[in-house]
Amino acid sequence: MLTIPARWGPCCLSEPRLPFLSLPETSAQLSDPVQVAERLSTLMPVRSCDALERPSAARPFRCHTGGLQLGPLSLVAIWGPGLRGEVEGAAQASFILPYRGQGHFRLGRRSLRNLAGRTLLYLPPGPWRTSNDAMGGITIRLDPALIRQVGLTMAGPRAAPQQVLAVASQPLVVSIEEPSTQAQFERIYRLMGFINGLLLRHGGVAEALRLDDLLLRQIVAVLAPALLAEPVEPEAAGNPCAIDELVDWIHAHCHEPISLSDLEQRSHYSRRSLQYAFKARFACGPMHYLRRQRLWRARRLLAQATAPTSLTSVALSCGYLSLASFSRDFRSAFGIVPSSLLRAQRRPGGPVGRVRQA
Repeated sequence: MLTIPARWGPCCLSEPRLPFLSLPETSAQLSDPVQVAERLSTLMPVRSCDALERPSAARPFRCHTGGLQLGPLSLVAIWGPGLRGEVEGAAQASFILPYRGQGHFRLGRRSLRNLAGRTLLYLPPGPWRTSNDAMGGITIRLDPALIRQVGLTMAGPRAAPQQVLAVASQPLVVSIEEPSTQAQFERIYRLMGFINGLLLRHGGVAEALRLDDLLLRQIVAVLAPALLAEPVEPEAAGNPCAIDELVDWIHAHCHEPISLSDLEQRSHYSRRSLQYAFKARFACGPMHYLRRQRLWRARRLLAQATAPTSLTSVALSCGYLSLASFSRDFRSAFGIVPSSLLRAQRRPGGPVGRVRQA
């Protein structure tokens, strides 16, 4: 069983610690199952929603919801008493992360159970019914075509499309059985906490971070581990010229949001092959290389800064939400903190003399 630590959302926590419930723009306190159905209907065609136990003056119905749109993904958190409900023919799939209790789901004649700390559940588009003894979890709504696209991109051109198509088309309960599976579970739960922290501290998520792609990749890793475990021979990884073209493209587009899946798709390399090719050539992975180029861009922006230029605007344009992280990485690359370079640029005589090469 997976014990979810307090710092990223335990199964036993009270509702304020569940990610996305404290976001001021989307958080809502609901006092009736009808309100819950109306709230959820913005994401999925809810046909019915009822409390498992009849509310009373001593135990009134209270349900707390919140969520956000992360690129093409809809994330909704819910915490409250036990509910039963029915969803009609939904056009999107659901990936359900339980934080407490257990949920029972019926898809036609098939019955599935989702247990907090033990399983994650994927439901393809289509009707289903559910009964939960206690609501507490996050549902990620997404187009199954995204799972196929990212899965095939991660696996590379040698992958068998049927493997991904089967995963995205069928309901699946993923259980913790091996340490590697538990590690995948933990990554997803930690990412939920990380995104929630960014929203609370900064009021948004920088598009350049491409956290939607990171979450999609983690979902694929949970649903289709066999697809990504295919052995890759480094010497047969791909065309070396493709790396030259990819590097040129990174240099030209590093100011734009770029995900690891974008790089794999453009190079036609698999996940492992692309990592191997970059480490062999640049002694780092492709995303680390991208970060280097963005730091060089930040250096150029600071060296050419005009009066309105701020460290925050430069950091955000390079995909950093934290000025501390930006300053740390900048100093590691160039031997000077970015604020010193900006101050030197604004003084008569221009930027500080020599900056260490990255």
